[in-house]
Parts: sequence; C-alpha cells; structure tokens
Amino acid sequence: MDLCAGCGEVGVTRRCDALVVESAEFKTEWRPPCALPHGVSATRRNRQRLRGGADWRHGAGIAASVRTVCALLVVAAYICGMEKQKHQLTDIPTEYEEVRAKHPHIPDFAWSIMLRYTPQKPVTPAVWEVVRPFTISTAAEMEPGTYDVTRRLMTTTAHFHAWVWAGTGAQLDVFSTYTQDNIDRYLHSEHKRKSADHRWGVSRQLVKIGRELADADLLALPAPDGKPRPPFTTKEIASMHSWANSLSTSLKRRNAWALLGLAGGAGLTTTEIADARVSDIHRDGTVVFVDVRGANARRVPVRNSWARVLLRSVEGRERADELLFHGHRFAEYPPRAIQTFLTENRASVRPTPMRLRNSWLLHHINNNVPPQILREVSGIVDYQTLMRYYAHAERRSVADYYDLLTGAPL
Repeated sequence: MDLCAGCGEVGVTRRCDALVVESAEFKTEWRPPCALPHGVSATRRNRQRLRGGADWRHGAGIAASVRTVCALLVVAAYICGMEKQKHQLTDIPTEYEEVRAKHPHIPDFAWSIMLRYTPQKPVTPAVWEVVRPFTISTAAEMEPGTYDVTRRLMTTTAHFHAWVWAGTGAQLDVFSTYTQDNIDRYLHSEHKRKSADHRWGVSRQLVKIGRELADADLLALPAPDGKPRPPFTTKEIASMHSWANSLSTSLKRRNAWALLGLAGGAGLTTTEIADARVSDIHRDGTVVFVDVRGANARRVPVRNSWARVLLRSVEGRERADELLFHGHRFAEYPPRAIQTFLTENRASVRPTPMRLRNSWLLHHINNNVPPQILREVSGIVDYQTLMRYYAHAERRSVADYYDLLTGAPL
C-alpha cells in the first residue's frame, strides 16, 4: 500500500486522483480531496497548489459576487412587490368609487389612509359612521399627496365634523360647516387647553379648507411666533405682472390679467371671479368699476394701479356675456378652475385670490377707509369678520391723532 502525500489516504495505484478501492461485494471509484499524483517533489506540489488555489479563489470570488448581486436583486424585487401590494388599493367601497373617479391624481396610499382611518375619542363609532362620508369627500377635494398631509387632514377634519354635527344635527356641507363662527367656537371649546402652536395649526388647516372649498372669508389665528403674513410688496406685485405677461398663450394671459385685476384691484372672491363677465367691467372717465354678481352684488371701484391690467383682459372681446376667466369648470365647485390654472402655470409669487383680496382690504384699512364703506365694497356681511383684518393693519401712534381726539381745528 502507498500513502498519498497530498491527503494521507491509502491507495493501490500511483495516482491519487484515480484511486480505486475494491471489495468482494462492490467496486467504487472515489476521488480524494488533493487530486495530486504521488512521487512529486514538495516544491513542485506547493507550486501547483498555489497556482491552483489562486485560480480557484479568483473564480470563486466572481461566482460569489454574482450570487450576492442576484440575492440583492431578489430581495429588492420582493420589497418592491410588498410595497406595491401594501399601497395598491383594490378594495374601494362602492359608495366611494365615484369620489375616487373624480380625483385620479390622489395616490393609492393616500386613499388607503382615508378609507381605513378611524378617529380616537371623543368621537364615538356611531358619530363617525354619520360624518365619515363627508370627511372622506372633503379630504378628497383637498387632494393630499403625502402620508403626513393625508393623516393630518383626516385627523383634523374628522374631529371638527363630529363636533359640528353633534352640536347641530344638520346635514353637513362645506358652506354651512366651514364658517368663522364654527371654527372659533370649536377652537375655544375643544382646544382651549392646547398649546398656542397646536391651536394655530388646527385653525390654519380648517381655514385653508374653508377658503378653498367654500370660498369663505375666513381668518386663522395669528402665528404664535411671528407676525401675520403681510400684504404683497411692490416687488412681489411687479413679479406677478411679469408672470402674467410672460404666459405662452393669449388665453392664459387674459386669465392672469383678469385674476390680478379682479382680486388685487377690486377684492373679489374666487367665486365672484369665476362668475365675472365682460359686461361687468365699466369705465367712467378715469375710474374703472366692476359690477359683482351673486349674493353680495355690488359695484366696486378698481384701484388705479390694477385698472390697466384688468382692462387688458377685456380688450378685443366682442361678446358681452363672455366669462372673464376661462377654464374647465367642475359642476360641484366652479372656482376650482382658478386653482388648477395657478397650479399649471406656476409663478415665483403665487397670486392666490384670497391673499390678493386680503392685500386689497389691508391697503384700504391702512389708508383710513371707513369700516362701513369698506364693508359695503368688500361684500363682507358682518363687522366681526371685517374687524379681524384690523389686527393685521399697520401700527399707529395715538399721538398722531391728538388733534382729532381733542377736537382741535384741522
């Protein structure tokens, strides 16, 4: 018997790589791990081992890298599949299919949050069953696009809707729900012990919804750590005029001019802008007037700095009944065409009708227009709403009014 120098096994041949072990019952061919011939020198054997080992390590490294990449791809595909399955919405209740169809841009994960959301106490399951359809439809109208926005929207509106319904018992809609009185009483009743930051956040969220969906004249609580948002500056106004003049088509430019002239020059609301027609614009000498339609019909003189841009929006229009602002109009909320226009034609300073109207009101307040006149031309129904704007007006010194207060001749 020979002893293999490579592996120490006992063999019957000179080559270990073809070692054959025989017995009476069976014959088996077996290859030991070294696969080296007997009788070679140690130096030559070591060279062969090193050369073979280097080749093997190189090949094994490539194979291991390939296996690692494949494994990572499999894991990534699995995770993506799980995420897709997690956010894929396949179980929309039939009563919300129509709402879903109206808002195709809302991501599936946002719909999943809205449909599966359940408020905590003090909202009871019975009350939630009543206000849930209105809450989901309201959230859909706001078209949330992120997890945080969707969750915050559902949490804020669910509790507010439940509180309004429990107090009135009436059928909920955006016009009767999102009023200044309801928001103020809700904050005082349900959030009076909360921090100033919390109350301001809830107020801002509810006011934003009321402004966009009901076009209501609402004011949020002032920011706890800063001054109220000021009117547009001269530089910002110039930027908005430049944006309007640079739009790509004549229709877009006319829309932008009408928006700036009606909201910034006459203080019209979003609904009033959507209803304005060419025949509503009049010129009497150097003064331009707007005849406002709707529940708060009135005649408003346009500020001189905005009159020119408004007149440009009606130049060349022959039909007197033509709408000043053109766009796709949703039956349930025609003013949304204005929001869509501003989203599709972005400006460095977004000229929202509400902020333009606020700037118009504050301009007249700062120029000492009497409250009764301002109430009449603004279409604001009650003085309580108008007085809220005075909190944002310029601060003045009592000393400047000593003559008026003492009755001294002017």
